[in-house]
Amino acid sequence: MTVRRRRSSMVALALAVSAGAMLGCGGPIGPFPGGRLSGEVGPADASDWSAWADEETIQIETNPGDPHSVTTWFAAIGPSFYVPTSMILGPDEPAEREWVANVEADPRVRIRLAGIVYERTAVKLPAGSEYDRALAALDAKYEQTPADRAPEREVWIYRMDPRGS
Repeated sequence: MTVRRRRSSMVALALAVSAGAMLGCGGPIGPFPGGRLSGEVGPADASDWSAWADEETIQIETNPGDPHSVTTWFAAIGPSFYVPTSMILGPDEPAEREWVANVEADPRVRIRLAGIVYERTAVKLPAGSEYDRALAALDAKYEQTPADRAPEREVWIYRMDPRGS
């Protein structure tokens, strides 16, 4: 990540934390996990994510019985919406993250993008061409290369399908 983009991300994070604290919005604030996401519920059949291509992050809520939400990266390719496990920070093993363990136990998630909440089912991608395309889109969006990741880091990618798909 370039220094300018990193600095811009830090400013955006500081503003998000301040705004979240003042507005009392549901969900995570910056790097700190939260609970149930608040916001207008979007259509179940949303499939055109191009309007949000410039958004840096989303919030994802897991564990419907006791909601846990975090801020994370995403990429969209056509109608498909992808969320990776940690690509550069945190545990090398994805299941060591609470939100990932929650998704593995119950794939029903909610994502908040630009203030709109979408109910989805997280589908873990197997190795193959769709995984490779999604990882390439994530790397391009966040200016990453495989060399930016520790060799032992495993990255899982979930496709966020509409519920009932």
